[in-house]
Amino acid sequence: MALQFQQEWQRIQHLSSWRPKLGRRQLMLASGGVFSGALVLSMVPLAFGEGTSQPWQESLWRSTGLVRQTVVDLYRLERSQQTATASPEADAPPDAATTDAVASATPTDAATSSTAQSPPQVPAPAVAIGEDVIDNVLEMRVAVARNVSVLTVGSSSLGWVIDTDGTAHCDIPAQTSLTASPTASGINFDGCQLSGAVWLEAEPGGYVFVKNGWFKGRVLLYNDGGQLIAVNFVRLGDYLSSVVGSEMYHHWPLEALKAQAVAARSYALTHHVRPASDYFDLDNTQRFQAYKGINLETTNTQLAVVETAGEFISYNGGIVESLYAASDQIVQEAHGGQGMSQHGAKDHAVQGYGYEQILGVYYPGTSLSRLVVEQ
Repeated sequence: MALQFQQEWQRIQHLSSWRPKLGRRQLMLASGGVFSGALVLSMVPLAFGEGTSQPWQESLWRSTGLVRQTVVDLYRLERSQQTATASPEADAPPDAATTDAVASATPTDAATSSTAQSPPQVPAPAVAIGEDVIDNVLEMRVAVARNVSVLTVGSSSLGWVIDTDGTAHCDIPAQTSLTASPTASGINFDGCQLSGAVWLEAEPGGYVFVKNGWFKGRVLLYNDGGQLIAVNFVRLGDYLSSVVGSEMYHHWPLEALKAQAVAARSYALTHHVRPASDYFDLDNTQRFQAYKGINLETTNTQLAVVETAGEFISYNGGIVESLYAASDQIVQEAHGGQGMSQHGAKDHAVQGYGYEQILGVYYPGTSLSRLVVEQ
């Protein structure tokens, strides 16, 4: 199973790097080194703190790895092609078991499906003004369930779980969930058998449900030696809009939320280039950053992300792993006094501090920079 899983993962990494033959841009380091094959980024230094922004340190970015810039529209194009290939009307694979799986794609028996709770209302996304930024092009991999034997998945609109090669799929009617369980040969979804690695996704504009939360983006489910892992592939901006609301009260002053957004972005970028594992950048717990999906995303948390779009904390050309905790005492105990106090940030905001000033208090000697996509 370990060898099979490794082969599945290699195929998934190839799938993630797939791009249609459209006009391309390149992602570059500020020093000119190639970062990946899809976009061009430049680092724009901003006035902040006492530090200065230096050229990128290529070693920090470990540029041997792929940058998972989503470009969701391109993925949707590939996905639509795979859906057409995997549809029940298409020529069925020769294996009888696979044919049965495709034929039973739409669960109709109430005993084998359950009605998923409706997702919460999410405000219309705030619109970023000006240049495009890394928030819109970088895809984070966030583990939202790990090492579980049974997992409930669903979709707010018509959704699917589909093999990563597109050969078989199971439909998920809107507001309906399926129970995923590992098998010796893959994953079973209430009688619909698929391989050991599948995508869970909803129609454009919909959300996917995993375990007990609703998420934007798509989810990769895989059978890791008889245990299920679910990884949310979500654009950085959408991820941060939830992190800010999961880590701070959304009704706190906007400047405090903006300081949290910048700190969370720096932390996320650090773990994108130094991931927690081969399979995800970080998880959704406080061990990294709390992330509850759309359940804790509000207009204020979106504004905090948009009004700091692309900004991160930098020191000597690198990204600061911007640690933070609820209070000064916890920062002292957990991080040796190095990091932001969230309650302290709120108090400073109440006193009239802007987010740049708040960050300057907690990350002295650093600078504020922005990653911008060059057209």
